[in-house]
Amino acid sequence: MIRALRAIVHRELAGAFATPVASLYLAAFTAAAGLLAFQLGGILESGQADLAPFFQFHAWLFVVFAPALAMRAWVDELRAGTLETLLALPVPILVQVLAKFLAGWALAGLALLLTVPVWIAVAVIGPVDHGAVLVAYLGSFLMAGALLALAGAFSAATSSQVGAFVGALLAGFLLTSAGLPVVTDTVRGLLGPDAGEAVALVSVLDHLDGFHRGVIEARSLVYFASLIALCLLATVVLVEQRRAGKLR
Repeated sequence: MIRALRAIVHRELAGAFATPVASLYLAAFTAAAGLLAFQLGGILESGQADLAPFFQFHAWLFVVFAPALAMRAWVDELRAGTLETLLALPVPILVQVLAKFLAGWALAGLALLLTVPVWIAVAVIGPVDHGAVLVAYLGSFLMAGALLALAGAFSAATSSQVGAFVGALLAGFLLTSAGLPVVTDTVRGLLGPDAGEAVALVSVLDHLDGFHRGVIEARSLVYFASLIALCLLATVVLVEQRRAGKLR
């Protein structure tokens, strides 16, 4: 199964770079990350070697870019008529779902890697805690994986790229914005402090906070791993339903 997994990952990556689409996504992400960090975050104007504003924008970037990367994963197979052939292969659907996810996650990792010049530019200003920066990058990578897995489930649930993109965009936005103070404070005011805390706990932002402080928290690792696993399992179920003709 490992050989099949590697073959499908290679196929997905080769297909992504066979057209300019993947390169355009990577270029757009890199440009947006740099623009937000330098223009809105003002990381150079502050005169301090602080990458916090840079990492704070990552969640919102991937709310958009994760659906853009994953929306074609299953929709294109359906539209091209290759889905039946793919599902007829002697490879479990779980392996195929995992392979598509890993290919997208690799692209997300490459996108993050292309932002390293921002790290270098800030390091020129003054001393940087490089260990904390690596932890923050790990948090962004895990968060990207969670949003990609979520977007992959939407791609499997619909036959429309636009529908997959919009659905994943809205779900990712809600999952992320739930951690904003304005949201948690509103929920606390309406339903009590316990409800506000519960809403914060399901938010991506709440679990990124520790990584941004250079701390790897077990609860956050469990959160991202669980979210990825649940979304991948949902994708498997949806693809099974589509193979059985219960989804159109």
